[in-house]
Amino acid sequence: MHAQLITYQLRDISHADYLKQMVEPDAPVLAKVPGLISKVWLSDEEKNAFGGFYLWESKKAMEDFMHSDLVKAVVSRPYVKNVSSVDYDVNQKA
Repeated sequence: MHAQLITYQLRDISHADYLKQMVEPDAPVLAKVPGLISKVWLSDEEKNAFGGFYLWESKKAMEDFMHSDLVKAVVSRPYVKNVSSVDYDVNQKA
């Protein structure tokens, strides 16, 4: 297993529009991504901090996702800025 934290900020979009334009349409697409076990959507409107915590079957599945057209489309949206991704090995023995 492999874990990933992706964070970003929003600009020039309301929270309601963000939910309608990004979260609602992207959630069912993400549910079908090969190797993705789960995604937790993160949101702190006050700090303008958003993102997701992903749990992957493998690092390769995460890397394939990060090089996908889906990720390219998300990060090219004009209201998404300061995208960051950090990934971690998962200690499955613990």
